[in-house]
Amino acid sequence: MYGDGKTSYDKSNDGKHTELAGCSARGIRHASVPTKMRLTYFQDKQLKLELQYKVEDEWQTCFDLEEPPAIPNIAYVGFTAETGELSDNHDIISVAAKNLYTQPGTSNTGKSSGTKNKGRKGTGKTANGNKQGGSWTWFFTKIILFIIVAGGAYVGYTAYRAKAKSHRF
Repeated sequence: MYGDGKTSYDKSNDGKHTELAGCSARGIRHASVPTKMRLTYFQDKQLKLELQYKVEDEWQTCFDLEEPPAIPNIAYVGFTAETGELSDNHDIISVAAKNLYTQPGTSNTGKSSGTKNKGRKGTGKTANGNKQGGSWTWFFTKIILFIIVAGGAYVGYTAYRAKAKSHRF
């Protein structure tokens, strides 16, 4: 459903007049792998929904719109549900939102290899290869190394001072 914030959901027709796109996902219930959804939006270029419910890391394209509706630059993510008579329970376990950028000179449709970072979870790099901000582990490692160096310098200086004091006479 593509809503404008004012139009209400038509329960009697199951929201058909506000439907933007959709697909059938047979076998999504009791799937052998965790069911996941990946929504990719390139501003004014592409809106694509992919589902993972058959095999791990195998994404089925639900829909791919080359001319999506305009979404404001400042967007809000919300999850809600309202249906006609048929309903089902779904638990949202986690949500991850990422910014995608294309390399200069490439297509913005998301079909170039520079826009996806498939199979590279946790590498610390964005899809275009730029390094993201560091992690807390690296920060704490630097702090611990600094404390060790400062402690070693203090012990060395204290030993030097004690040795110099004993050789005074």
